[in-house]
Amino acid sequence: MKKSNSSILGKYSDGSYRKKNTKSDLPPMVEYKQLYKGEIQSKTVTEKKVQTLEERIAARTRPAEEDVQPKEVEARVTIGGVSYLVKSDDATSERIIKVGELAAEIYDETRKSNPYIATLKTAVLSLFECCDRLLTLRSENNVLKTELMYYKQKDQLNNESKERDSEPTPVEKLAITVKHNEKN
Repeated sequence: MKKSNSSILGKYSDGSYRKKNTKSDLPPMVEYKQLYKGEIQSKTVTEKKVQTLEERIAARTRPAEEDVQPKEVEARVTIGGVSYLVKSDDATSERIIKVGELAAEIYDETRKSNPYIATLKTAVLSLFECCDRLLTLRSENNVLKTELMYYKQKDQLNNESKERDSEPTPVEKLAITVKHNEKN
């Protein structure tokens, strides 16, 4: 869930925020801060950014779909008996539901193993459990990456040695030609 308009992964929000109005029709502004010696310590200068011809052409030929803001997807999930409306700009509703189901499962496991603690503490312990699982999966992933790199390098060395073994060296080529010439 998004906490103060930002989350750990930057993907999810609880829908309690409102988007700020953006004016895309205004030209982009560039702000410079120049420092001077003497009485004036700093000066902020704002000027219009000059567009190149290529940028103007690209802006005209750009499809209208690129200008449209991505549609915000929402899904309802229930965790610990409380229903949440979760919104996301970059996740599908199926993904939101899947994450919500996993969160509910972990919350229920924590609640069953600690039935007499408060809801907030159950949520914190569930978060702790998720972080523990994440760290375990990261370490397993690193081990698997290391093993994969090892086997790739081993395979590469085997292929290189096969290539060296299959192709005769210049001395061997000379010996073969000498033997061939002696027979003839």
